[in-house]
Amino acid sequence: MMPNPYYQDRYVTIYHGDCREILPQLDVKADLVLTDPPYGIGIKYGEFYDDKRDGYWDWFLPTVGMMRRAGKILIFTHRNESQRYLRDWDWIGVWNKPGSFGARIGNSAILPHWEPIYFYGIHAAGVYGEYCPDVLTFNPEKAGVSSTIGRQKWQEADNFNCHPCPKPIGLFQKLAQVFSPEDGLILDPFLGSGTTAYCAKKLNRRCIGIEIEEKYCEIAAKRCCQEVMELGV
Repeated sequence: MMPNPYYQDRYVTIYHGDCREILPQLDVKADLVLTDPPYGIGIKYGEFYDDKRDGYWDWFLPTVGMMRRAGKILIFTHRNESQRYLRDWDWIGVWNKPGSFGARIGNSAILPHWEPIYFYGIHAAGVYGEYCPDVLTFNPEKAGVSSTIGRQKWQEADNFNCHPCPKPIGLFQKLAQVFSPEDGLILDPFLGSGTTAYCAKKLNRRCIGIEIEEKYCEIAAKRCCQEVMELGV
């Protein structure tokens, strides 16, 4: 039985719930699964989801398998430590974020300014248009209108009722444009504040998004019903 959409328009359908429960109910094969999953860094994203470190890989690795079965191509970002756990990818790209201000790596002088982008299923994907470099440079999005970036935004985000870690529109728009056909279907099982859906609609792609936190479903729905107006979250 198909779940009822939280929001739906010509291009975008949003489901509120756990993607591990909803994905098996969706009788679709997306052209592209493009997502920004939780990283297992211990940040509380909302009332119902705490991105705990303990047991993270036990649930996330099977979910990667679910996402691969749901789409022809799977692309997602993650933290650098994920390279110890993730396997069977076709390629690892780089999200270069020169304006990022996070924490140093342990007791060292290293201040990270990049994250891996994992590509699955790209060898037989074909070429829909322009090429895509494997190093993509975009500064992080701010969490709120007057928010900083880096760790401080996680605390400030509650004041703006927005997602603490939104991905840059330019980054996801580029990936969506290169790795999906113009009339294709994009799936995002961790929709957050709706960046993937916003980019898909802007590019005339259809998008199915799944999000476990209702407040982010609401933000994503508002972004999508505003057509392609940038809302800064």
